[in-house]
Amino acid sequence: MQGSSEELLRVFIDQAPVSIAMFDMEMRYIAASRRWVSHYHLEQRNWRGASHYEVFTDLPDRWRAIHRRGLEGEVVSTSEDRFDRSDGTVQWLRWEVRPWFHDEKQGGIIIFSEDISGRKQSEERILQLNAELEGRVLQRTGQLEETISRLKQALASAEELRKELREQAIRDPLTGLFNRRFLEESMSHEVARARRTGSQLGVIMLDMDKFKHLNDTCGHQAGDSLLRAVAHVLVSNIRAGDVACRFGGDEFIVLMPGASLDSVTRKGHQLCDLLNALRVEFDHRQLPQLGCSMGVAVYPGNGATGAELLRSVDLSLYQDKAGAARRQ
Repeated sequence: MQGSSEELLRVFIDQAPVSIAMFDMEMRYIAASRRWVSHYHLEQRNWRGASHYEVFTDLPDRWRAIHRRGLEGEVVSTSEDRFDRSDGTVQWLRWEVRPWFHDEKQGGIIIFSEDISGRKQSEERILQLNAELEGRVLQRTGQLEETISRLKQALASAEELRKELREQAIRDPLTGLFNRRFLEESMSHEVARARRTGSQLGVIMLDMDKFKHLNDTCGHQAGDSLLRAVAHVLVSNIRAGDVACRFGGDEFIVLMPGASLDSVTRKGHQLCDLLNALRVEFDHRQLPQLGCSMGVAVYPGNGATGAELLRSVDLSLYQDKAGAARRQ
């Protein structure tokens, strides 16, 4: 592939749908995802190449210490961290500081953060509801039947919240497709089932060509509109037992349990043809038509594990892109 690993990492971060920023050893910005820029209100700031400490002059000392640990090669993370913001609101984040390397030399750090305030609020809501109900049981022993009824309702609400949190954890918020986490879980399950039953498992990887150019020229909202349209095409044209996932950026994967290489290849070409012909209107204008590249892999011929299948299908996609580039 063309470009250095640092350039590829920068492109990935630019397109990432989560809050990620990349810094050099002097804590100067190299790249940041649009969610990072939006979350920290940097849209009007000239942040590229600027020091993180100049952008955030009031950064607490504890963060400077964490950055130093990352710059010394340590991976620092926490599953939940409370932030009391200046406007009086409370925000909970899951974050990780990780060094990045180029030619075996550390080039700086990458900071990832995820807002889990909604999950914490749901958890606190459940705890508060349970506490209130327990108090009523102690105070109103004479109204036992009514208390039991209320408790059942609370447990039902807690179960609904648990299901909602689970759904949020496995769905891509932009497209509504399953996310990479669910894909990896599903692949492990389907590979185990295929091994147990002696059947096959087909994998299709689809990539929208020149998507970054569309984002750069038409804006990220236009790109988001296109990705939602791609997701609609996928879910409308696969079998009930197939699984469509957004793998990341403009890459999508379809799992086809029990499918042979021929049927997986035919389905991949069908989906590519539909995406090649896709017309999307945004803001009263038609977006440029993008091409589609595809890769296919089948268990067990192209891999005995989910990770091996992903490597095989990614290589197949790369070869398809390379072939398309030579034909142009």
